[in-house]
Amino acid sequence: MSYNQEILPSAVLHWNYRGFTEFPIQKIQGEESTITDIYLKENLIANIPKDIYLFENLESLYLSGNDITELPKEISRLRCLKCLDVSGNRLKRIPDEIGDARNLKFLIFDENELCEIPLRLSELRYLRYLSVCDNQLQWLPQKPVYNYHHCEFRFWRNSNLRSLPYSLWYHMFRDQQTRSLNIGCLSISNNKKTRRSICQLKLTQDSREFDIFVDLPPNYKSVLNVENNSPPSLFEISKRIFYHMIDNSAKRLTQEPLSLYSNEIENINENNNNLKSLENEFDEININGSSNSVNNCKNELRGTGKIENSKNYKRSKSFYAPRDIIDICYDFLPAFIKTDLINGPISRCENCICKKPIFDYVFCEFSLGKLILIDNTDDVILSAVFCSKSCADLWKTRRQTIPWTPAES
Repeated sequence: MSYNQEILPSAVLHWNYRGFTEFPIQKIQGEESTITDIYLKENLIANIPKDIYLFENLESLYLSGNDITELPKEISRLRCLKCLDVSGNRLKRIPDEIGDARNLKFLIFDENELCEIPLRLSELRYLRYLSVCDNQLQWLPQKPVYNYHHCEFRFWRNSNLRSLPYSLWYHMFRDQQTRSLNIGCLSISNNKKTRRSICQLKLTQDSREFDIFVDLPPNYKSVLNVENNSPPSLFEISKRIFYHMIDNSAKRLTQEPLSLYSNEIENINENNNNLKSLENEFDEININGSSNSVNNCKNELRGTGKIENSKNYKRSKSFYAPRDIIDICYDFLPAFIKTDLINGPISRCENCICKKPIFDYVFCEFSLGKLILIDNTDDVILSAVFCSKSCADLWKTRRQTIPWTPAES
C-alpha cells in the first residue's frame, strides 16, 4: 500500500515503529493540509523540519521515543495544534516562540534534557496539561501555566530542583494532594552545591542542621537579602514600568475572559471601548517628530493595516499578549530589550499589594512548605522574590523564614 493511500481516507498518519531516520515530510508533499494527526512514536528521527508549518490543520503531533535535540521555532505557526508529545527525546531547550501556538492544550516533555522551561508557556490560555518530568530542571518559573486551577502541572524526578517558587506552591500545591508516590526532587537532605548555586541556607530541623544550596534563574543578576541590599538599576526600573504598560495594553485589547473549553477565535469589535482607550495611549507618542509610527500602530490595532507588514499576525484574536503589542507598536526597539519584554519578567513581587514585574533584580527570602503525597507529606523549600526590601520585610512579618547568605564560588 502506498503512503498516499494511507493518508487520504482518514487524514491521520499512523507511522509508529517504522524505523524512520528523518521526518517523512517528503512522502506526503501536496497533502499536508489534509492531515490532522501524526503518530511517529519510537522511530529514529533526529530533526523536525522547519517547514512543519505546512501542516496548517494539524491538531496532534506525537513524536515520543525519537532522537530529537531541538524543536524548530516554526512549530509555533501550527495554529490548530492542540497536543504535542515529544517525551523520550534529547531536547535541551524549548523555543520561546511556542507561546504563539495558542491553541495548545497538552504538552508532554518528559524524559528529555531540559534545564529550564520558557516563560512564554504562561501565554497558553487553553493549556490543560504540562508535564516536564525526568529532565534536568534547575528552577521553575513562578507562573509556568496561565491558569493554576485548570491545568495539571507535573515536574517530578528533576533531581537538580531544590526549591519551589512560593506563588506556584501557594496556588497549585498548598493543601492539594499530588498524584505521585515520590516526587524525586526538592529533597532537603543530601543537598549538594552545584556550580550555579546562588544561595546557601541554614536550616535547623529535628535538632539537626542542614546547609542547603539553592539554584535560582541565571537571569537574576542581583540577588539580595536584608544584609546585602542596593537600589535597582535605572534599566531595571524602566523595564518594569514599560512591561507594566504593554501588559495592561494587551489585557485591555482582550475583550472578555476566555473560556478554557472554547476553540473559537472571536473577532475584535472595532467599536470596542477597550480598543479606543488603548488607542488614546499612543496619541502623545511622537518618534523623530513624525506621527507616521503612531498612525500605523493605530491602524494595526484596529485591523485596518496590512497584515503582511506585521509578521503575518492575525488581528482577529480572542486574546492578546505583550508579544502582540511589541510586534505591532514597538518593533523599532533594540533586539535585547524586545526579547526581555516579549518573554516577560521571570517573576512578580510576592507582596500581593505590589505584584510589580521583576526582571534581573530581586530581594529573595526562603521558607518551608509542605507537599502532600499519596503516602506521606514532604517538607519543601519555598523561594519568594520581591522588588524591594520594604516588600520583603512586609511579607516576612507573617512567616518564619530561613536565613541565607550568598553561596561561595
